[in-house]
Amino acid sequence: MKNINQRYHGIWNTFSLPKLLSTLYELGSIKCYMPLMLALLICVYGLIQNIAWANDAEGGFVWKIQKSGQPDSYLIGTVHLGKKGAVLPESYVRILNKQTVLLVESNEDDWNGVNGIRLNQQMDGLIIAPVQLKNSVGSERIKRVNALLLRNGSDLQLDSNAYMAPWMVWMALATDYNMPGYSMDTGIDVLLMHAAKKRQRTIVALETIEPLHVFKRIPNARLLRAIDADLHNVQAMQQEQIQMLQYYHSGNSKALVAKTFDADDAVKQYPKQDRQFWKQWMYGDLLQQRNVAWMPKLEGQIKQGPTVIAVGAAHLYGGSGLIVLLRERGYKVTPYRT
Repeated sequence: MKNINQRYHGIWNTFSLPKLLSTLYELGSIKCYMPLMLALLICVYGLIQNIAWANDAEGGFVWKIQKSGQPDSYLIGTVHLGKKGAVLPESYVRILNKQTVLLVESNEDDWNGVNGIRLNQQMDGLIIAPVQLKNSVGSERIKRVNALLLRNGSDLQLDSNAYMAPWMVWMALATDYNMPGYSMDTGIDVLLMHAAKKRQRTIVALETIEPLHVFKRIPNARLLRAIDADLHNVQAMQQEQIQMLQYYHSGNSKALVAKTFDADDAVKQYPKQDRQFWKQWMYGDLLQQRNVAWMPKLEGQIKQGPTVIAVGAAHLYGGSGLIVLLRERGYKVTPYRT
């Protein structure tokens, strides 16, 4: 990735695209960090109490997938952050020991070798812009973002002279995870991947750069207003993230899903003129469409052999969540209790 840093005037002093993408994807599961991805939800806005899948919210974050003639597989909802020093729960270890494949949203290993070169070339078309950030986003905004990143102890710093897409600035805010007491190194997704590699399990990714296309579709004026709103509401968003992490790590799926699927709450910090757009973007483009796009590869994999599917927790629930989509295809999907 060093060549990308050089070509783009070092938009960040330290920049790992695979890590950033992995963070982005898993994020799709927690509403807290930046309304950006966190609002993750599904297309039906805030109607949890009145829809058939509402009971799934109480089922927890681990689900068993069964179908006659096929081996059992498991679906695990993850978050990208874990308590420092945390280890993979023993129940997850037992599940992984019985499976041959770990299916995840993104895999850093995909960015190595020839395939990595191809992906980097594709990224060029997504993140290179004809205008410098100081002109598209504004030098003052860049200074405010950098000050926030620095204050949070991040090693990311934006270069206002970089010819980068403006949405990368928003992504920098969205993936700035420096929460006291938590670490990306102990997120469930990371711990599962380490455990899978240790056991020589095959790791397969559902996507690489596909989700980033949805960022290119955000109108720049709305994006700038979102950056301003997020900078203004930093403390409130951080408190929400802490609350969401507490819900997850305490196993309170009902509270996490209720908070996640409150669409009005997810966009409340944005100007009124933009709120409907962000609801559709977060719930439809960022979550629902990806769930549907994953299904052919996901179903093809679980037909081949016993698989652990580990994706952002919000992808599990809702009318277009993976639990419902699997059931529509004839699978029995039930909470897995240990």
